[in-house]
Amino acid sequence: MGKKTLTLFPLMALIAVTISGAQAQAQAPARLKLAVFDIELDDFSAGGPIAGESPEETARLQRMTALVRELLAQSGLFDIVDGSASTDQRVKDHWLRKCNGCDADIARALGADLSFVCFFRKVSVMEQSLEMRIRDARTGELAHVSQTDLRGETDQSWSRALKFLIRYQLVEPELARRKP
Repeated sequence: MGKKTLTLFPLMALIAVTISGAQAQAQAPARLKLAVFDIELDDFSAGGPIAGESPEETARLQRMTALVRELLAQSGLFDIVDGSASTDQRVKDHWLRKCNGCDADIARALGADLSFVCFFRKVSVMEQSLEMRIRDARTGELAHVSQTDLRGETDQSWSRALKFLIRYQLVEPELARRKP
């Protein structure tokens, strides 16, 4: 799987600095509030933009969003804030992938430290990619970006891509960094 990554580590270090010296050594790093928005579909396939999202794609996106929230909560790194609770129209329209960082403001309004935007880019049924972006809700700066390619439009291919990025590009590197 192809990938590109920006690390979350500088942001984690910044937040750890906010705990006083003695307290920081005695405590594990604080869990960050992460606003997880619904996964979006960016469809470039022939006819896809005209036909719109199929009922099967909508259902798959909902299942994958639930999976992402579960995996990120289980990681122990984050307290999950439901991004779909926002009344912002860009959230309802599933437009966060194209709003140039507006997700940070929306996450901050929800009381989160970070925003999580994830989308599948569909070129064809067989050629797709997945991208995850995490932003600092205070500054709007990207704290993490990872991307991978996948083949096939199935629950199995989509969930494998999500699990791969979350485990190997986000969670395990951060947990390894935290070890003494």
